[in-house]
Amino acid sequence: MSEKPWSRRVAWASVAVVALLATGGAADRPQGTAQGVPSAAAIVLVAAAAVALARTGLMASCSSVALVAAPAVLATTGLPIPGIGALTGPPLFALVLAGLALAVVRAPVPTWRPRILFPIALLLYLGVAARVQSRVGPEGDEPHYLMVADSLLRDGDLSLEDDYARGRYRAFHAGELAPHYRVRGRNGEIYSLHAVGLSLLVLPAYAIGGYPAASFFMAFLAALLAREVRELVRAATGSAGLAEGVGWLAVLSPPLIHYAGLVFTEVPAALAVAVVLRCRAADDPRRWWLLEGSALAVLPWLNVRYAPLAVLLLAYLAWRRPALRLLWGLLVPTIVSAAGLALFHQALYGFFDPRRVYGRRPELSLASLPEGTAGLLLDQEFGLLVYAPVFVLAVPGLFLLGRRDHRRAVASLALVAVVLVVAGSWHLWRGGFNPPARFLVPVLAPLALGVAGALSRGLAPAGALLLGWSIWTGLAGGAQPQLVHRDRDGTAPFFRRLSGAEEWTRLLPGFVTAESAPDRRSLAAVWGVALVAAATSARGGGGPGRWSLALAGLVAAAATASTLSTARTGARDAVRIVGRPGVLLPGGGYEPALTAVWGPSDLDWGPLYEPHRHPGGAVVGSRLPLPPGRYRLRLLVEEPPGSATDPVLQVRPLAAARIASLVRDGGGRECVFDIRPGEAEVTLAVTGGGPFLLKGLRLEAFNPRGTSRSKLLMGEPHDGLAGVEAGPLSLATSES
Repeated sequence: MSEKPWSRRVAWASVAVVALLATGGAADRPQGTAQGVPSAAAIVLVAAAAVALARTGLMASCSSVALVAAPAVLATTGLPIPGIGALTGPPLFALVLAGLALAVVRAPVPTWRPRILFPIALLLYLGVAARVQSRVGPEGDEPHYLMVADSLLRDGDLSLEDDYARGRYRAFHAGELAPHYRVRGRNGEIYSLHAVGLSLLVLPAYAIGGYPAASFFMAFLAALLAREVRELVRAATGSAGLAEGVGWLAVLSPPLIHYAGLVFTEVPAALAVAVVLRCRAADDPRRWWLLEGSALAVLPWLNVRYAPLAVLLLAYLAWRRPALRLLWGLLVPTIVSAAGLALFHQALYGFFDPRRVYGRRPELSLASLPEGTAGLLLDQEFGLLVYAPVFVLAVPGLFLLGRRDHRRAVASLALVAVVLVVAGSWHLWRGGFNPPARFLVPVLAPLALGVAGALSRGLAPAGALLLGWSIWTGLAGGAQPQLVHRDRDGTAPFFRRLSGAEEWTRLLPGFVTAESAPDRRSLAAVWGVALVAAATSARGGGGPGRWSLALAGLVAAAATASTLSTARTGARDAVRIVGRPGVLLPGGGYEPALTAVWGPSDLDWGPLYEPHRHPGGAVVGSRLPLPPGRYRLRLLVEEPPGSATDPVLQVRPLAAARIASLVRDGGGRECVFDIRPGEAEVTLAVTGGGPFLLKGLRLEAFNPRGTSRSKLLMGEPHDGLAGVEAGPLSLATSES
């Protein structure tokens, strides 16, 4: 039954309004929410996009998508619903993308669309790689792979002690860098404990253009992987439309988009797995047997932990009963590769087993498997399903695929299981300084195949929500790679920056450090149940009833997680849009420059401040995402009379700290401070002075008129902690 034109217009208008609310941002207020007003540029862009998409006819039968506005409407009512603030601000983009995804999957596939996936993926990934180079640079294991390539290029050998001593890494890495090794070579040389395969792979690109060229080459491999995923799905399902959709999902979702341009082994390993799993040699042995045999042979040279994947893939190819000459064509490269790897380590170290480069201490322990597996999937910094929940569909999808192609489905399940067991048993399951789900990237193709199996029965709103969240985190992380390329921060930078009135770091479990997330198991259970429920209801129609049920499940999961969580955000919820124009809800009052208001309940101490109990400072704002500018902070306090000295406010960016005196002003204390360009996050802490009872805090953007710089000594060196009085406002700064 066709829908009325007005209902389609309502649907598009609702999606556009939600997009505008997402761009405006939101912050927590004591009695409600502050909704930021979108900029004029955002309004024009969203309106143009809505008109352009409406003209395509995508929403012809999806007017129920208007329900994506329901969480935003609930947030404006002021009802005391726990966790509803988490569904404001930038996360609303996930709802917008969910609605668009459901519309797109119902549209016919144009004949030209398959031809654009690879070139667009390549352009996108080259852009992501460029941003990684400028905003992050090679970190973690990356510079060590580059050092091996540099040594091969300069000296023609693998010995690295002299290379590190001369600081040759400074061509692409600004800080100090120590070699990664545990066992010296036969003659005392230092060789990298990282396998040599990736360094050899990027060597031609590195020789042409150094680190940037190597990074762009890795982006090219990522685009090839996305294309190979699409062709694998086409071969397994026989559906061109489904293959196209899953291919774009691989392009736009984590983890692949976050690894585009990174010099890690995972993307080449995933490409090799996808090539073999596609198994083209079964159709034309004379053309493809060498390619698949080479893919099997290269896996252990990338990392010894990929050897089990090579064995499983070889068993899968043999299970397909190829011709005898094809089987020998696969076995010979694999055997030669294994023998060469053993002889390589014998020549360098004096032993055949490549695992011994990591030392004799045990690296894997099954005792750590429960925590490691939970972290690989649900940790807020490194968990696959936190950033790409759409891959939960792989679980039922692979079983559904088994009815059509049981060999490929069994092989895919085995590959995913082996990677989960190996990575989850390692104490460094998170992988180090890298984006989420590093160790699960090699099984991207089997996971995508499982998603295809689930989507072959249709896409319902629950699945669309999983898809929308995945694309949102993928695109946002690709645009701001510094938010996902992190290590052991305790809370995820991505969600510290891209949240609304309630930060998602409160709602998501953290497994990196046990002491930082005592409620991690209960939160993991909440989201585990929610994901399973979404996976089991992700197929079917997209009517109002299914949309209402899916959104109700999301709100219920957020409410439960918010209620169970014991974490505090250190006032980040309050300051998220400070200084911007906004509307106070539910009342509807307008403020041309929003202020941030919070209290002792948002902090880890209080309300009593006693300086001797906080020798390092009492934090009143933790890792606040404040844009550059001048701010005034006011503390509403009660304090005994006769305080000898004023307390001071420490402004702590990543660089050296500054201080500003908190002087008396009526019933409180206040100061002015600057946030300088490049200071992405700052912590504010009170130190010194006398005791007081903290009742509340207020932060506002400060733009005084007619105030001389002699009264605002911002950024000037100062030897002591005492402020320079200048009427009601006084401050001095010091680098410490």
